[in-house]
Amino acid sequence: MKKQKRSYPPQHQKRLDRLAISLKEMRFSEGRKQDGFVDEGITRRKIQRAEYGNNITLVSLFSLLDCYGYTLSDLDIVE
Repeated sequence: MKKQKRSYPPQHQKRLDRLAISLKEMRFSEGRKQDGFVDEGITRRKIQRAEYGNNITLVSLFSLLDCYGYTLSDLDIVE
């Protein structure tokens, strides 16, 4: 039995999608692959969850931003 993706209200999913795009662009700007942050303690799976628009914890978001060298104010997710 395949696990279904969790459904969120449209306004929240829109923000998650924007967050996913921003995080992917940040990683690309570093010229690194998803498995390029293992030394910093960031797993490929954590990056995938964030970049596919899945709900992630704030701690995971903070960890990713720290590794990429960005802050919350650098995110372009405001409508």
